[in-house]
Amino acid sequence: MAELVFFRRGEEVLRLALGEERVVLGRGERCDVVIPDPEVSRQHLALHLEDGRCVLQDLSGKGVLVAGQKSTGGEVPDGADIALGQWRAVFRKTSSGADSDATELGPRTELLERADATDAPVMPAQVRLRTSSQETTHKLQTESFTAGKDAGNDLVLNQRFVSGRHLKVTRQHNRFLVSDQRSTNGTWLGQVRVFEAEVPFFTTLRVGEGELIIEPALPSGTKGPTGTYGLIGTDPSMKSLVDLIDRVAPSTAAVAVFGESGTGKELVARAIHQQSNRSAAAFIPVNCAAISRELIESELFGHEKGAFTGALNARKGAFEEADGGTIFLDEIGELPLELQAKLLRALESGEIKRVGAPRPITVDARVVAATNRDLLAMAREGKFREDLYYRLCVIPLNLPPLRARLGDLKLLTEHFLKLHAPRGQRVLLTPAAMKAIEDHAWPGNVRELRNVIFRALLLRKGQHIDVSDLTFDPSPDQPRQSASGELECTPGQTLEAQLARCERLIIESALKRYGSREKTARELDIGRSTLFKRLKEWGLQEED
Repeated sequence: MAELVFFRRGEEVLRLALGEERVVLGRGERCDVVIPDPEVSRQHLALHLEDGRCVLQDLSGKGVLVAGQKSTGGEVPDGADIALGQWRAVFRKTSSGADSDATELGPRTELLERADATDAPVMPAQVRLRTSSQETTHKLQTESFTAGKDAGNDLVLNQRFVSGRHLKVTRQHNRFLVSDQRSTNGTWLGQVRVFEAEVPFFTTLRVGEGELIIEPALPSGTKGPTGTYGLIGTDPSMKSLVDLIDRVAPSTAAVAVFGESGTGKELVARAIHQQSNRSAAAFIPVNCAAISRELIESELFGHEKGAFTGALNARKGAFEEADGGTIFLDEIGELPLELQAKLLRALESGEIKRVGAPRPITVDARVVAATNRDLLAMAREGKFREDLYYRLCVIPLNLPPLRARLGDLKLLTEHFLKLHAPRGQRVLLTPAAMKAIEDHAWPGNVRELRNVIFRALLLRKGQHIDVSDLTFDPSPDQPRQSASGELECTPGQTLEAQLARCERLIIESALKRYGSREKTARELDIGRSTLFKRLKEWGLQEED
């Protein structure tokens, strides 16, 4: 049977059986397949089969790109792709599925079931519920579960725009069948509303104002496939970090995770929680930098009904949600000074007080904090409470930046290639592309590497990623230039900071050109001791 297969960013996400009935694709809600992409018209195109041929009709008035050529109508060749904004649909005369029964069109759009590889081991799974203010994880104990606002659901979503019984997820080996239960506001996969879809691990579903992320669960007491709780690497610094996690996780002491942005601080916090005696309870992450100063106290400690304008009901805070489990305070350096005293009290006595409450309550939550700032320096400058610093840093853990463990680059690159490559395809890097990755400075650390590989998988033209497919983010240390080639000032930075940035850029460029520190110092007419001091301040070793 003929079918239309939808792809987004190289990943197959929807498969639709085609028949003689007319199928309309577009952004409008009344279309048979809704694609709310701004580049797609409300009614973009129509398809139907005629004597075994797929016939296209342009409804947008602008023409439709079919196999790279603009078309206003006519036959779609077998294997041709149709551009739909960020999406593309590929027409196939014969379905690749083993059992390809036609999918009925009408009030719903369905996926055709596909045979899954049953020789792979069944991985334990979990669903991560993420909202703007918090994140919770629920391990899957059964083959299926329902989610919605009603208390009878397996996963209760107490949010606006969520129906009483919103969706059902049924496990099929290592894939999952997502069925929308005629919800009012829909279940969304990226920018497409789905009614029934078969999805793999690492799928993010948008429901109401939150996201449901289906991912492998790491059983308590076991390590991930790399032996490092998802922290990929064989560098001695990573092995030492994993050893520390093993040793500190069983305790109840507060832990502070230090590291640059993008190094994986939340992974460390989750590993500590999963290896602790609290793994069966909740892990509640709170980003202190993402919540306004007016609301952060309520988010952390909760509030009573009528405590302030808009407080129509009493609400638990993150500490109460994490009772018996772990609360992860990300970007702790951004916490306002006036709230730091209340956090210190919660750490020392286990007591918190809701906004507007007459008396405190006791909670038992382990605190794991994380920051990319120097808290001790902030404490000395009066920007962070020194007593809170020492209370949080009972056990400090330091994550090395990617540039300090370049030996792990190849391992990390292969991991992200396998993670993001289209299912059933093996994508490789050319030697030149790998050399470009090794030569990059990686100011954004592992997160930047993941984004670079993800972009390259989208931009590649074949089964190999070449240098032309790699696009690197500009380094924050690199001065910006105007179109005329003149240096532009960076808003929000002092002259001293911008001069220091230029100095580092010049020295790094000279080191690359001359190949030795001694010759660099001679050519720039600066003392060797001055150069060595600068390199030490920047964390650059001779091998770098």
